[in-house]
Amino acid sequence: MKKAIGIGLVVLLILISGCASQTPEVEGEYDSFAKCLSDSGVKMYGSFLCSVCKRQRDLFGSSFELLGEIECHPRGENTQTELCLEKNIESTPTWTLEKDGVELERLDGYQNLEVLAELSGCPLEE
Repeated sequence: MKKAIGIGLVVLLILISGCASQTPEVEGEYDSFAKCLSDSGVKMYGSFLCSVCKRQRDLFGSSFELLGEIECHPRGENTQTELCLEKNIESTPTWTLEKDGVELERLDGYQNLEVLAELSGCPLEE
């Protein structure tokens, strides 16, 4: 009897811990805006060492993952240094608007959300 109770408690603990680990996804404040930027062809070229790039990422918070970043530093994670050289990226962050692989517009440095909304045509919901 004690063994059955012990097994029951173990099974119950496993079930409870499985439910507790499934935390719901929390939507970031700018998720729809970041997705729109990405869908419209806006790209950010950055570097993991760049403090201004970090400020730019922080502006978006968790929503930045939906936009992403093209890493230009050769020691960065998932680096795309060759692409950055081909695109003639001289400083980071550099924002581009691209359609079908053709760069239509370029902005260097930190950009506020309003400027990115104007660049992309994406609505910025407040």
